[in-house]
Formats: sequence, C-alpha cells, structure tokens
Amino acid sequence: MKRALAVLALFAYSISAQTPAVPRKASDIGIQIGTDKYLWLSQQSGKTCVLAFILTTCPHCQFTVGLLNQIQKDYADKGVQVIASAIEPMSSLHIPAFQKQFQLQFPVGYNDQNYVQKFLGRGDNDPMFMPQLAFVDRGGVIRAQYAGDDAALSRDIQDKSLRDALDRTLKEGARLKQETPLKQSVPSRPSARK
Repeated sequence: MKRALAVLALFAYSISAQTPAVPRKASDIGIQIGTDKYLWLSQQSGKTCVLAFILTTCPHCQFTVGLLNQIQKDYADKGVQVIASAIEPMSSLHIPAFQKQFQLQFPVGYNDQNYVQKFLGRGDNDPMFMPQLAFVDRGGVIRAQYAGDDAALSRDIQDKSLRDALDRTLKEGARLKQETPLKQSVPSRPSARK
C-alpha cells in the first residue's frame, strides 16, 4: 500500500512538473504557412493571440477549432487573433482540405512538434495531449495554457473555458501601461515538411 502511494505521489509530481508556469513571457514562434513563409507571433504585437497546436485528424482538435472559429468571429473587434498550427507529419498536405472543411476564419500553418514543445515550455519527452492552446496578451505574455487532457477542455465546458481564459487575457493585456513588442529572435528553423 505504501509503495502504491509512493508511486502515485511520484506520478502526480511528474505531471505537475511538466505543467509550464503562467504567466510567462512568450518566446517568438514562427508558424510556417508556405514554402519559406512564416507567420511570427511578434508580427501580432499589440494583438491578443490564441495559438492552437493541433492534429488535423484529431476529433478533439477539430471540436476545439470549431469553437475557436466562432471565437475569432466574436472577438475580432477586440483585437484577438487566433492562429492554428498542425504538428503531425506531412501536415502541410492536410491543411487546405482542413481549412475548407471547417471554413476557418483564421490562419492555419504547420510546425515540427519539437519546436512547438520548446515554445510551450515542455521537455522533449513530455507527453503532448492534443490540442495545446496558449493565450498570449498584447504585450507578449502567455496568460493561460491548456493541454488536451485539461479538465477545462472537456467538451461540455470547453467553450466557456476558452472564453473565460480569453477574457482574462484581454483584461490583463489592457492593464499594460506600455505595449512591449516581442523581440524577434530566429530560433532554429523548424523542419520544412511538404
């Protein structure tokens, strides 16, 4: 019994150790939107961004993207920009059909999973429950971050959870006395996939 409790405690600690702290300054990230074309987070300076890292074939990701599509419409006049990035192998081939199927109102690009894990503050071997969401205020600070296994992303409460996180991010961003643009650094280039 003691051994089982010790293993459970160690497992709980390892899970909590994997959760990156927020708020924290976002590093710049380039989402590939074409051959040698990137959409950089730093180009969104002054906007509140919701970054969604997805798998185009994942039903949970597809549900989340549907909610984010409506959120983009509802919050666009508040300076909100949703950007999605697919991370599965060969994702660039799937994106045109994915965008058409869901009639997305925001850009969708692609990245290498390891590149995204670094941005999210996760280790190379940390599990990636999909989707992964980061809410970045207009000053470049990540105010909320969710993984697909978070209770907040349960289907029945996800829309409310996303809107609450976005409202908090907008409120915190409004408190900024001075907008501080992200410093554009060029991280190691994500692997190009076709």
